[in-house]
Amino acid sequence: MGAWAADKTHYLLNYINATKKVRAGFLPPPAARGGAAFIDLFAGPGKKRIGTTGEIVSGSPLTALEHGDAPFTKVIACDIEAENVAALRARTASSGRCVVIEGDCNLQIDEVLNAIPKNGLNMALIDPFGLKQLKFSTVSALGALQRMDLILHFPTGDIKRNLIQAPERTGMWLDDALGTTEWRRRQRDATDVNALVEVLVEQLRGLKYTGARFHAPAIKNTTKVPLYHLVFASKNPLGDKIWASIIRTEPSGQSSLPGF
Repeated sequence: MGAWAADKTHYLLNYINATKKVRAGFLPPPAARGGAAFIDLFAGPGKKRIGTTGEIVSGSPLTALEHGDAPFTKVIACDIEAENVAALRARTASSGRCVVIEGDCNLQIDEVLNAIPKNGLNMALIDPFGLKQLKFSTVSALGALQRMDLILHFPTGDIKRNLIQAPERTGMWLDDALGTTEWRRRQRDATDVNALVEVLVEQLRGLKYTGARFHAPAIKNTTKVPLYHLVFASKNPLGDKIWASIIRTEPSGQSSLPGF
């Protein structure tokens, strides 16, 4: 795992921290409150090794479980690898709050949805291994819930490279990832990744994610080359405001420019 994985964790943890006051209003008691779930569709084994340092750190499901201020009532984690599932189940068993689902999240999305508190305040991390695994139909299924914030890894670096090397195959994957072929008309050339992010944002608006602006910081490698954009979406203007505030400061401490 590259050192840049810590940048994603930085934004994720800061958002979890910044929304604790709102989340507290959904936590029991009383029992009638809807609860709050964290959903991770590409969960991994729960721990990851930073390649440059050898440091072992918590992955996103454990990051969510370990959060103690207005803690999530449930963490729902899905992974396709049996070894990852076994490791994650072992690491989360004592919490009593984690549901681990084995299989392709795009095929198991109904099981994921059944585990989510329908009246809760929920957030999902969609962090695929590559473009092929990202399906807008799955994003849309999550987006059908009333309160579901999304943090989505959109692999723009991988897309740019593969549109040049294998345009036909990559194009089909993009059709599925964006849920539309509109990008084919809008993109000027294979390097125009901003057009792809714009189409994704428009598709999210179609799911009633109504923020006036969507902020998608670029996650970069050690040579400052963008690897992917972290696209955030909320149906509540407060969520948009909190995210916009968080990403004003990059993980390095440097102030960032708005937008993508």
